Amino acid sequence: MSAIASVILALAPALAGDHPVELDEHRRPALQTAGACLIRGATIHSAVGPAVVGDVLVIDGDIVAVGSVAPELVPAELIVIEAEGMHLAPGVVDCHSHISIDRGVNEGTVSISAEVTIADVVNPDRIAIWRALAGGVTTIRQLHGSANAIGGRDEVLKLRWNRTADELRFSDAPQGIKFALGENPKRSNWGEKGVRFPGTRMGVEAIYQRAFERAREYDRTWQEYRAAEERGEDHAPPRRDLRLEVLVDILEGRVKVHSHCYRADEILMLIRTSQQFGFQIATLQHVLEGYKVAFEMAEAGVGGSTFGDWWSYKIEAFDAIPQNAALMEEAGVLSSLNSDSAEMMRRMYGEAAKSVRYAGMDPVAALRLVTLNPALQLGIGERVGSIEVGKDADLVLLSGDPLSSLSRVELTLVDGQVEFERRDAFGFDEEPLSVSSLEVDSSVPPEAPAGAQRVALVGGTVHPIAAPDIEGGTVLIQGEHIVAVGRDVTIPAGAKIVDMTGRHLWPGLVALNTGLGLREISAIQATMDDAEIGGNQPDLRVSASLNADSAHLAVTRHNGVTRAQTAPQGGGPMRGQSAVLDLAGDTWEELITLDRDMLHIAYPRTGNDGEDAEEGAEVDGLKELFEDAREYGRLLDDATAGVSPPPFDARLAALVPYARGERTVALHANNAQTILFALRFAEDQELAAVIYGAREGWKVVEALAASGLPVVVGPILSLPSSRFDPFDAAFANPAVLHRAGVPFAIMSADAENPRNLAFHAAMACAFGLPREEALRSITLYPARILGLAHEIGSLTVGRRADVVVTDGDLLETASPVTSLYIDGREVDLANRQTRFYERYRGRLGRLRGR
Repeated sequence: MSAIASVILALAPALAGDHPVELDEHRRPALQTAGACLIRGATIHSAVGPAVVGDVLVIDGDIVAVGSVAPELVPAELIVIEAEGMHLAPGVVDCHSHISIDRGVNEGTVSISAEVTIADVVNPDRIAIWRALAGGVTTIRQLHGSANAIGGRDEVLKLRWNRTADELRFSDAPQGIKFALGENPKRSNWGEKGVRFPGTRMGVEAIYQRAFERAREYDRTWQEYRAAEERGEDHAPPRRDLRLEVLVDILEGRVKVHSHCYRADEILMLIRTSQQFGFQIATLQHVLEGYKVAFEMAEAGVGGSTFGDWWSYKIEAFDAIPQNAALMEEAGVLSSLNSDSAEMMRRMYGEAAKSVRYAGMDPVAALRLVTLNPALQLGIGERVGSIEVGKDADLVLLSGDPLSSLSRVELTLVDGQVEFERRDAFGFDEEPLSVSSLEVDSSVPPEAPAGAQRVALVGGTVHPIAAPDIEGGTVLIQGEHIVAVGRDVTIPAGAKIVDMTGRHLWPGLVALNTGLGLREISAIQATMDDAEIGGNQPDLRVSASLNADSAHLAVTRHNGVTRAQTAPQGGGPMRGQSAVLDLAGDTWEELITLDRDMLHIAYPRTGNDGEDAEEGAEVDGLKELFEDAREYGRLLDDATAGVSPPPFDARLAALVPYARGERTVALHANNAQTILFALRFAEDQELAAVIYGAREGWKVVEALAASGLPVVVGPILSLPSSRFDPFDAAFANPAVLHRAGVPFAIMSADAENPRNLAFHAAMACAFGLPREEALRSITLYPARILGLAHEIGSLTVGRRADVVVTDGDLLETASPVTSLYIDGREVDLANRQTRFYERYRGRLGRLRGR
């Protein structure tokens, strides 16, 4: 029996629970405050002013003192939370959530469903509540879905774990209702066209016109009836209509409108409709083109709640920009960020930091985007959203600045009671991990063409990755390569000198397993070339299908990604062959760094729940194909000696070098049992393999370590796969792999946002991975896995001159990329999104100056 097979057998019981787990007993905070405590010595981020070091006194669930707390105010025997070196922030208020709603969020068969309410279907037992608390979320607004032009009413909750639905309800929160515009209510992306009205934006507007005229008539009918009653007349009452009653409540301001929307045209339509009928829109939700009409939104007193950076998942999201919240705020719109996601809601402080990164927003104002501003939008700002005397003690204690991507939540308090207390399930607090030793040799750069430009990047902090950092260092570039790195580099005459004082220089990021160049807008099939039909297709290659003019390339490199592996994203199991590209070129041939670098196989999934798990027929098909390929290769070899060659078979011909172990096979496997079977398959077939995904790699890390295979792990920003997995399992996964000695790199596995690669590494760093390892995991380590570490991945003599320049730490969300070099050439950071931002910021300035 092989070593790996022995480990797999030994690990079979682990799938039943020999790894860290999280049960309700683990979710019970050890620290009990009963709503009263003194938080001492924290850096307090109030959301209404600059951060200060001080104390916060909480009595009966309320904040009674902030800053310097007089001793006479502190009751004897009060619990004291020592918070020196830690940071205290207001709890996150997520004003657009769909978690903990029982049995669906839409009453989707009708165009108007105002009579229904989410209050009837609150499920307090959903694990999403606990995970949200672990991310510092203390208040959410549960919204009806967006399948209806006028949907159901909402419910506002204060999050608490292991309580009843009634104990979660936010008392006296104003009643709101969900409207929806655009693709969702007209059912653009699902179902059969023409089944339900409306099918166009024209029809959506007509819904509002007809509905509110009918509501006016209904209200008049009842007013006439009541007037007749007061005169003593005896009439039968009008027929009661629960739907129209809610619409009347909207007209009279008792129910607040919060509308899902995207495009500028529909935003203006709804604003004008509200003005026509005399009701106020509280917020526009998502409002991805709010920046285009921010002036009009501000004039109308309409709030905007948007995403941090989501875009391109459908056509109405293609013009989205990450500067949206900041530009609306600049216009005078009360702006916030929302999650609309059980995963994203756990890291909303980081979403706020994106407005600092992309728009230079003041950090205090950015913090308000996820705390005070959404509270004000929900009409509860007098109670929550900031750390001020008299407010509810909804507080979050973090290891660092709330806007830092390297911070993590330690405690979450709701009304002064600890609802979340972080548990060190993986043992990294007790035994912090060390950094692995690293040896990287310099190489002699190829001779530069005659007249090749020399560029000296001078005075910045150089982070070579493969060597210690250099303060006040220089990176000297000649042609496409680095020719010198250090503090005392001799700069040749005629070299272009670029002052980098105050900046940080890093190697370009390497993004693995992306769809860059193959996909544009997810919901429009004509723009998607990343998944083929027909089963096993090993001869497919991505390279000749790369769209060099894709908007995604410039958007991705804006965040420092200089090289990417583009791979087929669907089909299979054998999906086809990937390519490594640089992100600056006018044709697919100019983009290619390495063609056909790997064969990607979606290894057939086997569930974790079977004691005697067996693989299916798809695996037998893979084995047969590899066997046939080896035989085909043997026949081709024989043909060189004069024997007749076999009939040409494109699939087998492409598969031969992979079957022989001459090229790398990427085995995509995520859950524990599938990973184990993929490892066994790689050994049995003698493949040069890499495991991709490995979301449950932490459960079978011993087998991964025994195999010696590298792992490309991700996404890190993802939910645990089971209710019984620790809340931070995905975040800690890379650290668990590193502790076991598994060679690894991090990928984002984010179709629309591979630009966020550094933020995935940052989260891994916040949850146990040493910072140096986090940086290597997105630079040097992916280069090694690609077999390109001699060319990319570090600022080392002889490597390609891919250099990222930042205003701060590469891993910090709030630190923007200020310049970028690919193969020694400075690349313009402008892209579709920056151009929209500049254009519509100019429009705002013009309209304000009229």
